[in-house]
Amino acid sequence: MKLLTAPRIGGMIFAALLLSGCLTPQATDEVPPPKLQNGRGDTGAFKTLDPWVLNTTDSNANRGNHGIFLGNGYVGATFGANGGASKESVSYLAGKYDAKETITQRGPLGFTLSESAAGGKYAQTLDIRRGLLTTRMGSVTATTFASSVPPYSLILHVQGAPPPSKSSDLVYGDTNVAYRDITATDNDGSWTRIVTLSPKGTADSTRDDYEDQRKRQESHWQKLWQDADIQIEGDPEAQQLVRKLMFDLLQSTRPGASDSIPPESLSGDFYKGHIFWDAEVWMFPALLAQHPNYARSILDYRFKHLAAAKAKARAEGYQGADFPWESAATGKEVAPSGFSKGRHVTAGVGWAHWQYWLATQDKEWLKTRGWPVLSAVADFWASRAKKNARTGKYDVLDVYGPDENKGEADNNTYTNALARYCLLAAADAARIVGETTNPKWLVVAAGIALPFDREGGYYLARQNDEGKATKQADGELVLYPAALPMDRKTAEATFDFHSKRPIKNGPAMTDAMHALIAARLGRAGEAEQALRDSYRPFVRGPFLLFSEKRSLDRCVFTTGAGGVLQAILYGFGGLDFSQTGGIIAGKPALPASWKKLTITGIRRGGKTYTLTVTPEKRTLKEE
Repeated sequence: MKLLTAPRIGGMIFAALLLSGCLTPQATDEVPPPKLQNGRGDTGAFKTLDPWVLNTTDSNANRGNHGIFLGNGYVGATFGANGGASKESVSYLAGKYDAKETITQRGPLGFTLSESAAGGKYAQTLDIRRGLLTTRMGSVTATTFASSVPPYSLILHVQGAPPPSKSSDLVYGDTNVAYRDITATDNDGSWTRIVTLSPKGTADSTRDDYEDQRKRQESHWQKLWQDADIQIEGDPEAQQLVRKLMFDLLQSTRPGASDSIPPESLSGDFYKGHIFWDAEVWMFPALLAQHPNYARSILDYRFKHLAAAKAKARAEGYQGADFPWESAATGKEVAPSGFSKGRHVTAGVGWAHWQYWLATQDKEWLKTRGWPVLSAVADFWASRAKKNARTGKYDVLDVYGPDENKGEADNNTYTNALARYCLLAAADAARIVGETTNPKWLVVAAGIALPFDREGGYYLARQNDEGKATKQADGELVLYPAALPMDRKTAEATFDFHSKRPIKNGPAMTDAMHALIAARLGRAGEAEQALRDSYRPFVRGPFLLFSEKRSLDRCVFTTGAGGVLQAILYGFGGLDFSQTGGIIAGKPALPASWKKLTITGIRRGGKTYTLTVTPEKRTLKEE
C-alpha cells in the first residue's frame, strides 16, 4: 500500500485541499433550484420512498447548494454529484473559530474533487442505515463517509479511477488540532483518501485501513438505529423523512462533546457557526427523547460558558447569568448591535436543562451541572423582572420575542412564560439537590406579567398586541414549549388566535409547532396539514436536504429538522417528560393514513421504553 502524506503545520484552522486525477460526472451545466409558487412545487424530493436508502440516477439532482451533508459531530462537509465536495465546498470543525474579536467563525477545511472521468451510467445512493454515500459513474465507484469511530476523519474510497497525483496544495492547522492527509493505493487499483482532523493527543485513525474504518462506520450507525427508531406505518413519505432528519441531527454532534449545534450544523457558514436559541428550543428536544447523550452536548456548551453569561448579566446590571443571543468560542455576545435583545434565549437554556433532568432523572448531573445553570438563570429573571407599581405585576421590558420582526416590546408573553417556567424549575431543583431557594423566585413566578385578552379568552403575544400578521410562531409558544398552565378552552382560543397570523412564507418551525399543538389538542386534520407544510416546501432533492427558505436553497437547516421531529415525538407521539406516565392524556390525533406510530429507544429515568400510538390509544412500555 503506497501512502501520500501531507505534513502537519500549525496556524489557523483552514485548509484548501485540491485533488487531481479524480472524478466528476459528465453532466450538463448546473441547473437552478426548482421554482416554487407560494412555497409549493416540485422540489425534487420523495421521488423514491425507500425507508433507509435515498438515491438518484440524475447527476444534476445534487448540484450547487444541494450538497449532501456528512458529519460526525466533530468535522462535517457537503458532498456533490461525484461523491466528493464541490469546488466551493469547505469543511467545518465543531467549536473551532477564527481568532477575530467580535466576528468569530469556524475555520473551513476544503475537500475538493476535480477533473472529468469516463462516461457511463450514473447513480448516487445515501444509505442512512449504514452512514455511507456511494457514487457510481460507469466503471468508477466512490464511497464517502464521515468516520464516526473515532469521529475525526472524512474518507473517500475510489475504485476504477487513478489516484490523485498529490494529496494537498495548501494546509494550515490549528495548534490544538492534529491534521493528517493520506492517500493510500491498494493492489487492486483502488485508492482511499483520508483527511483527519483531531484534537492533539488522540489516536491517529488514519493508521487503520479503509475496510476497518468502513466496518466500524456501518456498525456504529446500525447500532444507533437498532437502539432507537421512529417507525410510521402507512406513510412511506413521512417514514423516509423522519429517519433522514434524525440522521442529520445525529451527524451534528457526538457524546462527550461541548460544542452545541449551529442552525446549519457543520454543513455551512451562513450563521458563521454561531450558537442561537435554535440549539436548546428546536434541536435539543428532538435528540433528548432517544439520544440524551447526544443532546447533552448542547447543555454542556452552556455550562462551559456559564462564567461568560454571568459576566454579561453583571455588565447589564443584573444578577445570575444572561446567555448571549449569538455566541461562539468564548461564550460572549457576538450578535450585531441591535440584535441582542432576544432574552428568551436565556429562558430557553434554563428550560432545556430542566427537560434533561425530567427525562434522565440524573441527580448527580442536576447537582453538579444542572443546578448551577438553573439557579443562575432564575437569579437573572428574578432581577430582570421589575414590579409595576400600578398593576402589581412583574414586567420584563424592552425585549425581542421569537418574532424578531416585531422589534422591541414589553412583556413578550412567551419570554415571560418561559422565565416563569425557569423560576419554578430552579425552586424544584433546589429542593431535590438540597440547596437554598432564592425567595424572590416564587414571588416573581407568581406575579410575572402574562398579557391576556379577557374578552377573547386568550393570551396575547405581547403587551399591546394588535393581532397583526407575524413572521413566525410567537404567542402560541406559550402552549409549547413554555407549557403555561391553562384550561382547554383558553388553550384552544390562544392557538386559534395565533395560528392564523403567521405570513405564508415564514419558517418551517412555525408549521411544525402548529402541527405539534394541534395534535395535542386532538385536531387531527389541522395537525396533519401543518405537518406537511412544515417540510414539503423545504426539503430539497432526492436526499431530502432541509432548506431554511421555501423558495431559496439554504441547506442543511437542522433547526427546521428539529422542529419537524418534535412534532412527531411530542405532538403525534404525545411524549411529555413532565407527566407521571411520560405521555399526555387524551385520544391520539394521527394523520389519516397512519396506521401506527412506534417510537423505540425512549430514555427515561435510566430505563428504555417503546411508545406505540394507534388512532385509538397511546401505550408506553419498558423494553
